[in-house]
Amino acid sequence: MTGQGITEPANAAQVFYRKWRPTNFSQLVGQEHVSATLRQAIRLGRISHSYLFCGPRGCGKTTTARIIAKAANCLDVQDGDPCDACANCRSVNSGQFMDIIELDAASNRGIDEIRDIRDKVNFAPAHGKRKVYIIDEAHMLTDAASNAFLKTLEEPPPHVIFVLCTTEAHRILPTIISRCQRFDFRRISSELIYGRLADIAEAESVSAEPEALRQVARHAAGSLRDAENLLEQLVVSSTEGVTLKQVEEFLGLDNSGSSLELVKYLLMGNTSAALTAVNKTAWGGTDLRQLHRQTTELLRAVMHLQWGSEDAVDLSDDVTAQLRELVGHLPPWRIVKALKVWGDVNMRYDAPSTLPLELAVVEICEDTAPPAAQPAPAAPTVRSVAPAQQPSRAPSAAPPPQRRAADQGQPDARPAARTPVQPTGQRRPAPDAGPISEIGTQWLAAVKVLGRHKGKKYNLGALLRDCKANAVSVEGTTLVLGFSNKANLERMQEEMGDPNSRRQVSEAVADSFGATYELTLKMANGNGSTTDTVKTAQQSSLVRTALGMGARVLEEIEE
Repeated sequence: MTGQGITEPANAAQVFYRKWRPTNFSQLVGQEHVSATLRQAIRLGRISHSYLFCGPRGCGKTTTARIIAKAANCLDVQDGDPCDACANCRSVNSGQFMDIIELDAASNRGIDEIRDIRDKVNFAPAHGKRKVYIIDEAHMLTDAASNAFLKTLEEPPPHVIFVLCTTEAHRILPTIISRCQRFDFRRISSELIYGRLADIAEAESVSAEPEALRQVARHAAGSLRDAENLLEQLVVSSTEGVTLKQVEEFLGLDNSGSSLELVKYLLMGNTSAALTAVNKTAWGGTDLRQLHRQTTELLRAVMHLQWGSEDAVDLSDDVTAQLRELVGHLPPWRIVKALKVWGDVNMRYDAPSTLPLELAVVEICEDTAPPAAQPAPAAPTVRSVAPAQQPSRAPSAAPPPQRRAADQGQPDARPAARTPVQPTGQRRPAPDAGPISEIGTQWLAAVKVLGRHKGKKYNLGALLRDCKANAVSVEGTTLVLGFSNKANLERMQEEMGDPNSRRQVSEAVADSFGATYELTLKMANGNGSTTDTVKTAQQSSLVRTALGMGARVLEEIEE
């Protein structure tokens, strides 16, 4: 082929990734930072004795190692590239050159194999000028083998070159890394992979739709070898050329319209339609892993479009245009939440089930308000259970004044029969409707700490939670706490009579406010201000005992 530097080998039966493997540095795809440096080193005759090539699979590490080996033995180097015409180059291309030794460290990882290399490196090359050892998957060497290899790697004979290739550089001993020139190979962009696939399709006289090749390039995720293997499978399975529909069916992909539809439902909060779309796609035979992956890519594209990073979007113009129209009608927080929740779905162990995706759909769609602006949900009022010996009574149309206050958000002061009351089991008071002041914020911090402390009878944080943040004020050296429920106020007064409980509250307040205050407990009005408590019959120990047994106060008569 012209313009791409691809030379068709004589053996046409080879698979694509071997048949169209680059034979010189100019043919390497997407690794210009590596090829430029190595060509210059060969041009100047400054080839290192050891190299370490790191990077993901299918990006050209072993291919580059073979090009180095061929260039080091080429009889007529052309501007740093092997000539591919001399006897040594032809021998290397045909796989008959004896001075290039390739080892798979995954199956030759022990110390015996390394000792064998160490014993043979001193022998002179059989045909060429340099003997090259290419050790693939070098991270699989055992620690003992790696340590035995150190001295030979650091000071090999002048006619030996070591090239270590690995996908997991972090597993290689730092002492080995320090003895090599390290090159980090990058994932190849889908655009470069697409160009290479188009060249191969043209050279093979294969009819292929451009969008089909782009889909293959995107699916390869930076691995040119994977893309070439997939292209060959598509070519073999079709007699009329490679089409986008064929690629989607072969990979188990959903058509872009269904994925786009699902993304729209997710971002618009349409739970029913999104659940239907997931199940409809699954019933159609689409691989759920691929559905998850496609939807994640579309949500990621929406995020980039929202923040003006269109260069990172690798989708067709039609899909990009539809996503751009969607962005203008969505709050940014919803896009981020959808991408986080959907991206966290683990499809690794439960791929046949739609349940993980359905749960993600519900979590994304049901919460339609931004997290920071969500009020706490109002819990139903918890009413105390009447004692067993009392007959059940139908609820009255107008509850007594004391019960009406409880129904409006106050914890019920009556415990179950013969059971100590624990305020933690009651309904929490509604949160403050207005903005919270700095004093209120400090008070909430103190209450949170006291939630871990139990007083003489009750949990201190549970009692003090009844004192809202906007009902707390400072008067000189006194911290005034306004309670919304009289029963909780009385219980807290009882707890403050215990030295240990009083000490715990004082320490928590001092830590939160940064100063020591005297505490005054009062009842709060509806607007958050406090009023002095009035002594009533309910403060009587006899009345409190009766209330604890399930009695109710129907009326108070002043004498």
